[in-house]
Amino acid sequence: MRTYEHAGAALQRLLDARGLTPAALAAATGIDAGVLRRILSGRQKSISTRNLVSFSRFFGLSLMELIDLFS
Repeated sequence: MRTYEHAGAALQRLLDARGLTPAALAAATGIDAGVLRRILSGRQKSISTRNLVSFSRFFGLSLMELIDLFS
């Protein structure tokens, strides 16, 4: 599994830009809130392809755009 060094900061910027909380993102995407907390805190740098696809769909980004933000 590939690691994404800037995923936490990039995800927080995406949430802030839309005025969303991690809980709202978890509810909308079905991604576990604990996983989101670990990504946002920087403790988890590996992200499953399934979660990457969920993030990209939710934020209206292509998968490559999201990967570029997170890398």
